[in-house]
Amino acid sequence: MDIKMREIEENQYIGNGFSAYGGELEVLLTYQDDKIQNLQVIKHHESEMGQWALDELPGKIIAANSADVDGITGASATSRAIKEATTDALQQAQQD
Repeated sequence: MDIKMREIEENQYIGNGFSAYGGELEVLLTYQDDKIQNLQVIKHHESEMGQWALDELPGKIIAANSADVDGITGASATSRAIKEATTDALQQAQQD
């Protein structure tokens, strides 16, 4: 999946991470009132194994309101990349 030309709305931030297996990964974070409202992986090149993390981890991050969550077993590289990208986006959001 690769959504390059996406218009960013107010309270949205793009974060970057890197997976040893899939390369660059990007997330689109919606952050408002000191809370993660939404998190989408908008660019990745992950395998089927990484799909578990792509499907499950954003929901865990939203529920915890933090990237400091356990990764998905069997998809640790993808989990790290998602958490890294989320942390990048959160840092941008918290500077605004």
